[in-house]
Amino acid sequence: METPPSDLQHSRLQEILHLPPLPAVAYQLLKEVADEDVDITRLTELIERDPGLAARIVGIANSAYFARQREIHRVEDAITRVLGLNIVRGLAIGIALSKPFDVSACPEFELSRYWYRAFVSAHLSNALGPYLELETDLRECLFLAGLVHNLGQLVLVHAFPSRMADVFRQKQANPQQSLMTLESQVLAMTETQAGTVIGKRWKLPRCVTHTIQYRHEPNLAGRYELAVHAVAVCSRTAESLYDDPDNTRLQLGDFTGHPSTLTQGILDDIISKVRHNDAQYRALADSLGSQE
Repeated sequence: METPPSDLQHSRLQEILHLPPLPAVAYQLLKEVADEDVDITRLTELIERDPGLAARIVGIANSAYFARQREIHRVEDAITRVLGLNIVRGLAIGIALSKPFDVSACPEFELSRYWYRAFVSAHLSNALGPYLELETDLRECLFLAGLVHNLGQLVLVHAFPSRMADVFRQKQANPQQSLMTLESQVLAMTETQAGTVIGKRWKLPRCVTHTIQYRHEPNLAGRYELAVHAVAVCSRTAESLYDDPDNTRLQLGDFTGHPSTLTQGILDDIISKVRHNDAQYRALADSLGSQE
């Protein structure tokens, strides 16, 4: 049985429930773009329904890292000539879901780190999918779950910027301290709790809300356990890659006891491909971090 929220937690929950609703375009993106089989024409059409979203994606395609001799003016060109379908798919969902949040009042929040972790977690989770004994719906959800598993951090920074600034300062002073422990001490609420509240309010897919809610306790996630566990491993790996890309590995031992056809060689190949694209992930994260 869940412990009833304290008065302070209840107050925090009420503040979170006053956050804006999920933008309409985000609902469409979640329904269609999360599908790996979405085609370029449909993706372009959905993105162009939101001029602000379209402008950001075209702007990223024209940023210093990706810039070509000829400037890009259309979303379709950003997909076909510069970024590729999977990158734009992730960008579209990530930007749309984060649109309601303003994190500018908390300069201690490393937004580039947040985005790097989101993109790399999504791509690692998606790459693991074919080797995990998952039902089709769960395998197809891995990319989206990896992308938004840490959404609660955006929620807390938006809703409580000064308190989260204190959390980040304490974390910097005590790197071994758990961020969620600090959040609980300072806010009486964690990013997991905040993300679960907003995920359910926005009616995100159950595989996503379970990943947000049980990432630190996958064994409580029922039929979603393996998917949640995989995203949790990928999240830790992405965090490590951000700080030490040359020495970070996926370990076969992380999947002991979970049904899969993984080998250490497969895991090494997956991490090698992510390292190969590391500069691209950092450029994307920096572009999004500087445009909030």
